[in-house]
Amino acid sequence: MKVISIFGGTGFIGTELINQLVKMPVKIIVFTRKKKKANHLKLLPKVTILEISSKNFLSDNLEGSDIIINLVGILHEHQNVKFSMAHEDFVTKLIKAALKQNIKRLIHLSALGVSKTSGSRYLYSKYKTELVIRNKFKSHDWTILRPSIVFGPNDKFINLFKIFVRFLPVIFLVSPKSEFQPIHVDDLVDIIIKTIADKKTYMKTYNLGGPKKFTLYEIVKLITKCDKKSNVVISLNKTMSYLFVRLLMLSPVKIITTDNLKSMETSNTVMKNDAYSFKRSLKALSTYLTNHKKINI
Repeated sequence: MKVISIFGGTGFIGTELINQLVKMPVKIIVFTRKKKKANHLKLLPKVTILEISSKNFLSDNLEGSDIIINLVGILHEHQNVKFSMAHEDFVTKLIKAALKQNIKRLIHLSALGVSKTSGSRYLYSKYKTELVIRNKFKSHDWTILRPSIVFGPNDKFINLFKIFVRFLPVIFLVSPKSEFQPIHVDDLVDIIIKTIADKKTYMKTYNLGGPKKFTLYEIVKLITKCDKKSNVVISLNKTMSYLFVRLLMLSPVKIITTDNLKSMETSNTVMKNDAYSFKRSLKALSTYLTNHKKINI
């Protein structure tokens, strides 16, 4: 039985992935810095939860693993956790441990829009992380997946705007022309699972989007239509968007930062949708919004 070690498995995408993997003949090890975050996974069959810290980062806990899936990523920096630490530094340590244990298979979740020249620290950090994999794991079997925004019952993007639509009669929308190609979490999970044993995906990078491209304004208007709301949506220009975000950053709850805004200025869509290399059809955002009225966040 193959052993799959998952990092970042307690979040939205990781939870959905593990719920599907437990149906397969594999053993799953979920690595987390806070074991209580994995409470919703501990009753699943064939799942082991291991807590790690900076002192015992991995030690020999990867021994016996056949495959590593890395879903770790942060959208907001904190005082003690920077993008470089959560992304490239973490993956550097992970690869070092994998090489020590002779683990040859790594699937890494990156993001659309990564770039050497990006003004966003997040996208630049994700770019640097991909370089770490290609350089330090170059003779092994890595696959990099770059999804657009991922939607589903527990996502933090579409659900956030569903809350705004539900409770705010007037919505001030920053960066309304930002481009996205939302992919459903079920489709992304299917793709991750299909890459696990597919040798054709080794040493390749895939850009993944859903079936349709939207601007942020179009997404919000689609939500209002599906929820049968009549919100007033006011689009802010670039200057006003940055001023409004700086005001929001004064809140103790981080909703959006200026770095998020810089990320949004890079198109989150694909020229060639590699998702269709794995699936003939993809779930549409409009269908999902019509059928799922509940907000989970």
